[in-house]
Amino acid sequence: GKYQNAIMQEGRTHDMYERIVLGVSALALILAQGTGAAELPKATQKALAELKLNASMLEGLDAELAVPKAWLDGAAKEKEVIILGTWDDKQFPTMTAAFRERYPSVKLNYHRAPTASRGMRVVIALKEGRVVADVLTSIADAYDEFDKIKAFADLRDVPGFKNLASDYVASDGTWVSHKLSFRCMGYNTARVKKEELPQKWDDLLTNPRWRDGKLAVSNHPNAWLLALWSGLGDEWGRKFTKQLFEVVRPQRRKEGMTAATALTVAGEFDANIPAPEWRVKEYAEKGAPLGYHCPAPVPITVSQIVMLDKSPHKNGARLFINWILSREGQLLQYADSYAVPVHEALQSSRFVPFSDTITGKRRLVRDDGVLGSETDKKMSEMWNSYWTGSGGGKK
Repeated sequence: GKYQNAIMQEGRTHDMYERIVLGVSALALILAQGTGAAELPKATQKALAELKLNASMLEGLDAELAVPKAWLDGAAKEKEVIILGTWDDKQFPTMTAAFRERYPSVKLNYHRAPTASRGMRVVIALKEGRVVADVLTSIADAYDEFDKIKAFADLRDVPGFKNLASDYVASDGTWVSHKLSFRCMGYNTARVKKEELPQKWDDLLTNPRWRDGKLAVSNHPNAWLLALWSGLGDEWGRKFTKQLFEVVRPQRRKEGMTAATALTVAGEFDANIPAPEWRVKEYAEKGAPLGYHCPAPVPITVSQIVMLDKSPHKNGARLFINWILSREGQLLQYADSYAVPVHEALQSSRFVPFSDTITGKRRLVRDDGVLGSETDKKMSEMWNSYWTGSGGGKK
């Protein structure tokens, strides 16, 4: 009995030892997987947790955020950066929380601004000798006017510039992209069968199912048609536009893209073009009968970000642009609004809403440099003649 008790005690000790070893090993594995996570800003840790991503997703971040000390010192003296953009006023503070943790001495003075306020009004002010902003996003139709007066600073010295593929940056460094946008179809899933969706844009013209007001278009051809027209050529563009209005006869809606998408949910029509993929995803996640579909090729717009060459807060502006182009900035932007990253390391279907309708298809990218081009003028003239004329579809 004495020997048996000793053997049993030895067995219990061995089991306990094994459990301790296994526990320590598991803890070591967890710590190894999350190495560096504790040093990340709290906002970044929160985003990683919500997205169920490992901190290894941000490997290389320190190198991306390494900037000259002169920039940090200069930004602290400048104290603020004035930004005019398209981010939602409520989303921006959440999206940039990690930036504020990293650079507490730099105030981001952000204003959500309509097209004219971040475009021609800034150009006019510059011509009058006034600088009303440091950083602008999505300058759209005013691009040419900015370019004529050489208003943009060269961003090639910003470390984040090299995080992007050549399609998403200006060769002279005057702009970089901070997100990608797909501009395809939103459709009511209670009214449209998947097999009815057009595989190519030309299928939209030949299938009677989409005719006589079942499809709606809003007055934003440069968000989708311009990329297609530029990539497929003038002959295709003219033919497609003519048949769209004369054969398909879509509803011509005065609402914006977001409002038109909401009307698709309400059943005002069966589908709308162009539909913002991030807004469709928000509706779908709330249980709305809304789906997203991209015929081939997929039209993409890149949202540009620029710094004015006469910016009085250049150091802080560089810090912000570099941060938004970093893995961290891109990840927080996605976490906040499903904005598709442009960072080369984050080019994954994981970060593309409705990737099943986009991945593997040819893409046609439109940047703001195409706006105001001869192609844009041809497209706009034809589109506007139908939009304002008596022919075409229902208004």
